[in-house]
Amino acid sequence: MIKIPVQDKRIIFPVFVMILFCTTIVAGLIGTILPSLNYLPVIGHTQVSLSVWFDFFSYPGIQTSIFVTLFSGITASFVVVSLVFLFISVSHGNALWKFFEKILSPVLSIPHAAFAVGFGFLIAPSGWLIRLVSPLLTGFNTPPDWILLNDPAGISLTIALVIKEFPFLIMVTMGAMGQLDIKKTLFVARALGYKKEQIWLKILIPRLYPHLRLSIFAVIAYSLSVVDMAILLGPSAPSSLSVLILKWFNDPDVNFKLLASAGSLFLFFIVLLSIFFVYLLERAARVFLRPWITNGNRSSFVTLFKPMISFTGICIIIFTIISSVILVIWSFSWQWRFPDFLPATWTLKFWAKGLVSSFDPVMTTLFTGGASAFLGLLLTIGCLEYAVNSNQNRIGQNRIGQNKTLQNKAKNYTKYIHYFLYLPLLVPQITFMAGIQLLLVIMKMDGYWITLMGSHMLFVLPYMFIALSATYLSFDKRVTDQAIFLGRSYTRVLFTIKLPMLLKPILFSFAIGFSVSVAQYIPTMLVGAGRFSTITTEVVNIASGSDRRIMAVYALIQQCLPLIMFAMAIIIPKILYYNRKGMQV
Repeated sequence: MIKIPVQDKRIIFPVFVMILFCTTIVAGLIGTILPSLNYLPVIGHTQVSLSVWFDFFSYPGIQTSIFVTLFSGITASFVVVSLVFLFISVSHGNALWKFFEKILSPVLSIPHAAFAVGFGFLIAPSGWLIRLVSPLLTGFNTPPDWILLNDPAGISLTIALVIKEFPFLIMVTMGAMGQLDIKKTLFVARALGYKKEQIWLKILIPRLYPHLRLSIFAVIAYSLSVVDMAILLGPSAPSSLSVLILKWFNDPDVNFKLLASAGSLFLFFIVLLSIFFVYLLERAARVFLRPWITNGNRSSFVTLFKPMISFTGICIIIFTIISSVILVIWSFSWQWRFPDFLPATWTLKFWAKGLVSSFDPVMTTLFTGGASAFLGLLLTIGCLEYAVNSNQNRIGQNRIGQNKTLQNKAKNYTKYIHYFLYLPLLVPQITFMAGIQLLLVIMKMDGYWITLMGSHMLFVLPYMFIALSATYLSFDKRVTDQAIFLGRSYTRVLFTIKLPMLLKPILFSFAIGFSVSVAQYIPTMLVGAGRFSTITTEVVNIASGSDRRIMAVYALIQQCLPLIMFAMAIIIPKILYYNRKGMQV
């Protein structure tokens, strides 16, 4: 009997991930396409036609919804990408960049809905920013009649998307920098007389962009299809297209599900066209920017705007932090009249009430987030282990010809696995999740916790892979090779040497996966079939009320869950390796 090598067994992980992601996305799209063509037998629609599409384009206010979606999504994506590239070129290596490296994880852990609530408290006509200058500079003794929040054009939503997506793209860029030799490039280019900003714009960013392409596409897809932030900050009459689609899905009249399917498919087309347009811009940039890159000019126009770019990056962090601070103040306030800068009286009443009423949603969030992050971690480590060992010749595995065909196929799986991992991030959530919901209803599998957890894992796994891959793949292979030389098995070396040495990045990856699960709104609403409420769904639901204090309590609870996980990721290695300083780095 031929014993299957360990390398061949590890192929199970990438194959499983690729099959899972492909089948889920395809099934979801099929479940969306058929109802958009008026075919949904469970509610009596069996005649294929385009009538649903005519109803969609003739729906009142649909043109405005499409405009708001395009304006907020495209503008936010363009500003984020441009700002990230400029910020890297002026701040990499200085004190500001080091500060970003330290504060990035806590900032990223803030869920989108919680940030949106705090940001709304800041910019509202009665918000903290106007209170700061009133009545001394403005003369306002009552809130002005300004549409700063939920404005018709979606400007407040666009600004919030820029602030929230900027740290994510910075994190991805930091991971991608490990693929380039930054120090040597800067050293050689400076020796030729180039300034740092010019080196980044002409040499490093063009080389870095291919590693960021999928992440940029993911930012575009999210900005165009965001739901929870659009509900909290976007216009309401009419709303953005994604919010309108969710409204149709939740309508008591089941015939609106056909309209929602057409809308979600149209949103998918918008995302595809936007990504294709960016791809064409890439090709055009190669032609039109080549003379500028090769002209030998050592000066850089970015130098003139260096203080402004650095200040913008600082403002993004400040706004993120202040949005959390204002939530804390509102959660303890009892009487707070405009234009007072701070409440006149304080209370713990709303915390006592909120902690009791949010117990069940918090427990659901903890179990779902913990389970999806744990399974995502197993799959991530399995895929990375396969990637490491399929690209290098493992000790003791140089038997010529043994399962050679299988190993050649495995290398192809490793090469393309990150494309499959990005699929749920590139396809709008509401597009394929709506189709999955319809299929689950037909199979009578909707509303189960296991399907809810699985839907969360689809979005948890890509972020965990992004967070862990750079550190995991750069692990010094000589450590494990030496242990294998001494006669230890591969499994024992993995669990007693490699994973303990990588404990800190593994725990950080788990914390990121958990925070992603906490932030999921669409999967919980659609796949959960209304039987499960998480802290995120409660935050969005409560936001439709008028009591800011209850909103602040729930938003802070939502923020605290990921922060606790990140705190544990820092503390646990310090406790386990208190006598091994090098293991705590």
